[in-house]
Amino acid sequence: MGYWGWIVIAKGDEKLANFPSVAVDGAEPLDEYVRGQWREIWLGTTEADPEPLEIATATDAPAMAVYVADEDCATLHAASPSGQEWTGVFEEETAEEYGAVPEGYRREDAVAAALAWAAEAGLTADPAKTAAAFADGWYEDLLTAFGLPEGEPVENP
Repeated sequence: MGYWGWIVIAKGDEKLANFPSVAVDGAEPLDEYVRGQWREIWLGTTEADPEPLEIATATDAPAMAVYVADEDCATLHAASPSGQEWTGVFEEETAEEYGAVPEGYRREDAVAAALAWAAEAGLTADPAKTAAAFADGWYEDLLTAFGLPEGEPVENP
């Protein structure tokens, strides 16, 4: 059985994991990685969902929260401080089986929104790699397409 839960990716420092919009419902970080000025925080089980728009507002930078279902598929929710929100799906066929594909979802829309999100974040996204991440990749492939460095583990998050 693989990981079930939320992964938050946002700009911030070591205090990010304690933001109320990240540590929803008392969720404790299981793992945390530094990706340049960004943090990737794997959360323990929680009844509430992290809210990317609240995180983006608090950090004044775009943010995303990825719900991973048994490491088989994932649904990404993202927002920017301007209020722009979008959703992306990884492993669409499996996500359909889990009922995790939002109604009306179109991969092309997710790719366009991801590129706009990255630009607002000050990142230089590779359009082909961004499309490939949604077509047959994983959320980490999307972070690579955005030009984020490999995550460095944080000791004792």
